[in-house]
Amino acid sequence: MDALLLVFALLVLLMAFIGFGASAVWLYRMFRRNFSAPAEGENAAVPGAPPACAAALPSLDDTPPLMKPHTPERETSGQSPEKDMTKPSPRTEPASSASDRQQSLPRPGFAALDVMHSAGVRFAVVGVVMLALLIPLGFVRGIVNERAELYNSVVQDISKTWGGPQNLDGPLLVVPFTENHITESRVRDESRPANAPDAYRLVKSSEQVLNHMVILPRSVRFDGTLAPEERKRGIYRSLVYTAELGLNGVFVLPTREEWTRVAPALNEIDYRHAYVIMGLSWPNALRSVSPFVWNGRELRAEPGTRPMRMSSGFRVPVSVDAAQGEYTFSQKLVFNGSTGLRITPVGDVTELSLVSSWPSPSFRGGALPVTREVSEEGFHATWNIPSLARPFPSLAAMDEWHADFTDFSVGVDLFESSTQYQLIHRAVKYGILFIGLTFLAFIVLDLGLRARLHPVQYSLVGLAMVVFYLSLLSLAEHVAFGAAYATASACAVLMISLYAAAALRAKRLGLGAGLLLTALYTLLYAILQMEDYALIMGTGLVLIMLGALMFVSRKLSYEREQG
Repeated sequence: MDALLLVFALLVLLMAFIGFGASAVWLYRMFRRNFSAPAEGENAAVPGAPPACAAALPSLDDTPPLMKPHTPERETSGQSPEKDMTKPSPRTEPASSASDRQQSLPRPGFAALDVMHSAGVRFAVVGVVMLALLIPLGFVRGIVNERAELYNSVVQDISKTWGGPQNLDGPLLVVPFTENHITESRVRDESRPANAPDAYRLVKSSEQVLNHMVILPRSVRFDGTLAPEERKRGIYRSLVYTAELGLNGVFVLPTREEWTRVAPALNEIDYRHAYVIMGLSWPNALRSVSPFVWNGRELRAEPGTRPMRMSSGFRVPVSVDAAQGEYTFSQKLVFNGSTGLRITPVGDVTELSLVSSWPSPSFRGGALPVTREVSEEGFHATWNIPSLARPFPSLAAMDEWHADFTDFSVGVDLFESSTQYQLIHRAVKYGILFIGLTFLAFIVLDLGLRARLHPVQYSLVGLAMVVFYLSLLSLAEHVAFGAAYATASACAVLMISLYAAAALRAKRLGLGAGLLLTALYTLLYAILQMEDYALIMGTGLVLIMLGALMFVSRKLSYEREQG
């Protein structure tokens, strides 16, 4: 989009420079033709002037006009005109009167200095008007950005109360254990001299250090349903959802050998104070939490994620017997959220199934779904992620655990193709292009039908097209974008077509301008809706505009303008 605007801006500048250059050369030649000095001592006629006008001009030399005798013509054919001029004339004319008459005589070709009839000047004026219209377009773009920022702040405020993008991390089984840490230190022997070789001896000490082992499930499955809905605050609307998520799986306790492989100084494992920890980015959005079923027993959860270093979530105290070795779990969560849902695949095999009635999903994360079905009725997607796909191990001590393990997640966003502010912002980017196409149509009328438009009229037409975007913004905040676009474009087309008909004094030309604007605004709406093809369609419009400029100016030349 920015590249397209740059190309079009260069095109406008090129048109303005060409127009200014053509106008400068044309003016130079015109003034040179009208004000060039004749040969000394001669009544030189201005090039291009009719013979009668040339004969009527007084001498252009520096000598002030003198009183000359006036002799009427004689019908006698044999008498020389020179002899008649020797006799004094009864009528004399003051020098000032002759000078005044000399100044009052029209100079041949001076009426041709109507610069607005020059095609080059008209191109230059239109180019300047288009560049000046970038200023109000910039103001409109600033208003759109300001309203969009206000909308985003309202959405964030709704997320604080309803729930933001949810990220579910877990379940993780955390088991405390102790390990022997041996330290060595040098201790001075007081019975020996300080400078004796054996004055210091090496002492080893052992202490029990508490640590925690993070155990990931052997398998885990998530089944979720996302119910989208719309929340309003004032004139602003935000898309949110309510998720019903069920999870179940199996934990398999590691063997002593697997423990010692991770913690070589293992001393004792405390299975009695184990926890199952679940991380949730917005726990205040939880609506209901079913009991955590641990190997057939219902257990209650408690807030907090200690000893795991998670920002938010909850934990469930569980009782573990090493002799049993395998434990099943299940739970059901209902929570609110917005934008999307992410789940960290913590199992050796993680299965995820999400269903929603939202028709525009955007699948995100470190792995795409294995299967997905998307239709107007909604979507259904499933993931199957093995442990080798993730960057963290299934068993690790807490002091070696990846604190950023939540970066690898999978999920979906409830994608909104474009908010009204994004659509309006894109429409404003095409503003100068559509103003240029409209001005091009009026230039064609200037050159082809000789229907002159004043620069002020060009400016008013451009300002009316700028106000269209402001009308679109104000209406789109209250009604659907399609209805707002239809209303704003209809007002702009009606206003400009009626003004063109009055300015050009032809209803037929006003009707043609209205049809042109209708086609342009219809094309703009199609470009806004077809986001993937917006660039190629906009580029095509620039090429069409450039080709039309070449076509209407193909027969222009300085000589033809002078003629």
